Amino acid sequence: MSNSNKFMTALVAATAVGAAAGLLFAPKPGKVTRRFVAMRAHRMRNRTEGYVGSLREKMRDS
Repeated sequence: MSNSNKFMTALVAATAVGAAAGLLFAPKPGKVTRRFVAMRAHRMRNRTEGYVGSLREKMRDS
């Protein structure tokens, strides 16, 4: 595994652990936290789809 793959794996794992810890110690009630997480996940999905679409377009053009 290359260094960049190891870094990305570690980054994703650390993000997941941080998110889980944040949810466990969240000061807001569960319903509010779930709504917030759903909203952020939807926003992240839209951004990711846009990023992947632009990458596909760049790859197609090259």
